[in-house]
Amino acid sequence: MKHSIPASLARVVGELPEPGLLPEEHRSPFETVEPATEGFVDHDGVKVAYSTWGTSRPWLAFAPFFQFGHMRGLRAVVPTLGRRFRVITIDGLGNGRSDRPQDPDAYGFERIYQGFVAVLDVLGVDRVALVGISAAAQLAIRFAGEYPERATHLLVCGGLPHMRLDNEKFAAAAERDIARMLEDWPRYLDEFMTAAATEPHSTKVFEDGVRHAWATNAQVIEKCRRGWLGTDVRVFATQVSCPTLIIHGDHDATVPLALGKSIGKLIPHARMLTIGAGGHLPFSRDPVQFIRAATEFVIGPMTERTWVRSLNRKKRALFISSPIGLGHVQRDLAIARELRKLHGDVEIDWFTVDPAARYLLNEGERLHPATEKLANESRHFESVAGEHDLNAFFALRTMDEVMTANFMTFADLMEAEHYDLVIGDEAWDVDYYYHENPELKRQPFVFLTDFVGCVPMNKEDEREAYLCADRNAQMLEHVGRYPYLRDRAIFVGNRDDVVEDPFGPGLPGIREWTDRNFCYCGYCLPFDPAALADTERLRARHGYRPDEKVVIASVGGTAVGRPLLQRIAAAFPRMKAAEPGLRLVLVTGPRLPADTFAEQPGLEVRPYVHNLYEHLACCDLALVQGGLSTCMELVATGRRFLSFPLRNHFEQCVHVRRRLFNYGADHSVNYHETTPDELADRALQAMHRPVRYRPVETDGAARAAARIAEVLENRWWAR
Repeated sequence: MKHSIPASLARVVGELPEPGLLPEEHRSPFETVEPATEGFVDHDGVKVAYSTWGTSRPWLAFAPFFQFGHMRGLRAVVPTLGRRFRVITIDGLGNGRSDRPQDPDAYGFERIYQGFVAVLDVLGVDRVALVGISAAAQLAIRFAGEYPERATHLLVCGGLPHMRLDNEKFAAAAERDIARMLEDWPRYLDEFMTAAATEPHSTKVFEDGVRHAWATNAQVIEKCRRGWLGTDVRVFATQVSCPTLIIHGDHDATVPLALGKSIGKLIPHARMLTIGAGGHLPFSRDPVQFIRAATEFVIGPMTERTWVRSLNRKKRALFISSPIGLGHVQRDLAIARELRKLHGDVEIDWFTVDPAARYLLNEGERLHPATEKLANESRHFESVAGEHDLNAFFALRTMDEVMTANFMTFADLMEAEHYDLVIGDEAWDVDYYYHENPELKRQPFVFLTDFVGCVPMNKEDEREAYLCADRNAQMLEHVGRYPYLRDRAIFVGNRDDVVEDPFGPGLPGIREWTDRNFCYCGYCLPFDPAALADTERLRARHGYRPDEKVVIASVGGTAVGRPLLQRIAAAFPRMKAAEPGLRLVLVTGPRLPADTFAEQPGLEVRPYVHNLYEHLACCDLALVQGGLSTCMELVATGRRFLSFPLRNHFEQCVHVRRRLFNYGADHSVNYHETTPDELADRALQAMHRPVRYRPVETDGAARAAARIAEVLENRWWAR
């Protein structure tokens, strides 16, 4: 599938809001880490914005990008590098938070370079490792050559040593290029980013680059290009004495590989890392490789470790559980307990964050200490959600920073410790980056999921349909090329639960492909429904009176559910007027403060309820957001409920509803078409509706554990 986006869509990307660029909204251009310091350096009457990340370890400074980009372009690598270095990022004049002066001379190479040096001086940086990307390599090379006593290392990525126009032909071509840019800026950006992101399935890199370039304009870039023409740092390159690493893609259509190699000829001791089939932006397209290369180059390999002889190692498994809500971790714990029945000697460490981590601790499980370094996904989902509206595809697509940072934490753990098995329940970060970096896989890997395939919610939206299909196509190519990376792929459900839609134009059907690449274990309940059948006993245990009607509203572990809970609270007076003995329990999750809701008679607000399924199993009605786990628990215990799928959430609106339909339990309500009064009326009706659900299988966790045990016992490999 061709990965570049038509120029018409480059215009669309330019019109999308860019969070964090406006000064009044700006705090951090990243999601997983906050800057240690940030500020401005006033240089020659203009302000140059900078941020630092991390408070100890060696300095690592990124020279400011050529004005097509700003520091947010480093979001895939800075959160991890900030744990290993004191990182400096800078917005070049004309983009990001830096000034946009009118004077063309302000954008000349010399002024930009002196501004870079001024930032390092203000921060008191005496010894620093330098990173120069693309044209910014010239800034880093000059500094390393001019200040050899301050430069500890030089890393050049996609760089070139000069921008000389040595004949009239080249000069005329440059003028034509500038004229095209001024004539049609969106089309120019499309062509520029298509040349920069030549790797297949680089639509995210493309769109990020276009978005960042829209933070400036063609007139600024014209001034920059004219101010940099004629730049030549080859003399400075010959004076570089610090260790030097050159990273360059051999498919770089912006700066040819030969220019990168020419730097190596000028710096004879330089080392070269060529990215085979790589484009111009490996720090964005291949962040794992970039982080590992930079770390090993500057810091070197791990200096202290313990190695245990193989026969003295205990049998260990690492269980990665998706942290959004508690549904995944509850079923994962059920699977883990079944696995322990088959292998009593296996030690299981957990790899997740709140609220899942809190649940596991309450259940007496062990979290690996490295989980403290994991980025929490909740903040990201909340930042991209609207009023009961979350486009799950774009939420997943834009959490690449979170995924990269968390995968690097995982990869560091795998390098430091031995595990016989890794189990990942929707561990999309590990699965994706294993397929992008297959050499990093060190142990058997079992992948679990309860849905397959991204589905566009707005099929008339050319961009969304195209990008969904591209993401799906990449997954298919990953699994087809490296089938051994998933030693077992388990679908938590049955064959009929998989939708039959195609992955995209010209791609196979989702169910057809899932049949070939997954095994089915049935749904995995975290409890035996028969043990919860005595509702009177349950109600007594949890403090619900026999003479009251109990409604429980739950929305998961993020603040995305705030509007739904508020609407339910607004509907409650009408419900209570019809049912005077009604009691409403709002389970808000850990990220919504209890004082969000005004006090009402009969209304109770709880931030967290351990084993919520026990409460749901004895309520008279549940009002839930539409996630699979909660809905299936209600189906299994035969409880009445209404679900309110988030608008544009393809998993809740397509995959979950398909499964609930199979069980005769699709009781979804359109939040945006339901007033509080209408919600109250529907809830009162649902409270008395007969229940005719299909029974939910009770052996799913045991079946999943048996499949996992085959991998642990090496029987899967023997087939």
